[in-house]
Amino acid sequence: MYSTKFGELAHKTQIKAAWRQSNKNDASRQIVQSYSRQHGIRMRLLNLEYLRRCCADLSPAVVKQLDTTSTTTAPDICRRMLKGHRDDISNMADFSPVLGVSIQIICHGLIRYTGDNLLPERRLLEGHVILESLPVELLTQLEISVLAFQETEIYDIHPARCTGALNFRNDGSRKDWVWVQAGTEDMYGALRGRLLAKLVALFKMRDYTCEDRVRRLAGVQFLTAVNSGRLSDVHSLVTVQMKKDAR
Repeated sequence: MYSTKFGELAHKTQIKAAWRQSNKNDASRQIVQSYSRQHGIRMRLLNLEYLRRCCADLSPAVVKQLDTTSTTTAPDICRRMLKGHRDDISNMADFSPVLGVSIQIICHGLIRYTGDNLLPERRLLEGHVILESLPVELLTQLEISVLAFQETEIYDIHPARCTGALNFRNDGSRKDWVWVQAGTEDMYGALRGRLLAKLVALFKMRDYTCEDRVRRLAGVQFLTAVNSGRLSDVHSLVTVQMKKDAR
C-alpha cells in the first residue's frame, strides 16, 4: 500500500524546490538544466559505484569521492511506520463508534481477511465475543517509504493519514486515498493488480489467543474496476466505482 500523493511530492521536490533556487529569469530552462545536472551526476556516481563493486581500477580520488557521497540507506528505511497514537481507544468496543462502522462488520472483515491471507495457525478465532475483547490501538498516520524517481537507494516518505471522526487541522475528518496491491499483475486490466481504496482506519491489535501476537492492520474501502479494468474508448482511462463492503 502506498499513498496517492506521489505526484504531489514529486512536483514539490522536482519543480517547486528548483524554482525557488532559480533567479526567476527564464525559470523553466533553469529548472530543467538543474534537474538534468543533478540526475547526470547521480547516474555517474551509480556507474562508478558499480565499477568499484566489480573491482575496477579506480583512482584514489574517485574512491574517496564515492565514500564521501555514498547514499547507502539504513536497513530499516523501508519499514512502514505507524504514528499518531490515540489514547481514547483501548478495545474493539471503543474502536467501532469512532470509525462509524458496526462492530459486526469489523469482526466479519477481520475474520475474512485472516482466513483468506494467513496460515491456519495464525488466523483469528471466529468468535465475535473474543474479537470484541482484544486490545486495540488506533493510529492516525502511516509513513510509507517509496523509492525516489529514477533512484535505487534514496527513499521519499509518503504520509497516509486517517483521522476517523476527528477533524484534521480544523478542516473536517481526513481519509486519504491509497493504492493497494490487491492481486497479481494480470488482474484488473490496466491497473495491473492494484486498486484504489479509501483509508478507513490504521490500528494495531494484540491477539492474546495466538502467542500474544501484535497485528498491524489497515481498514480500507476499495473501488472496483469497471469493465475488467480495460481502458475506455472515450477517454482512455479506467473507470472505477465504489464497492459496498470494506476490507
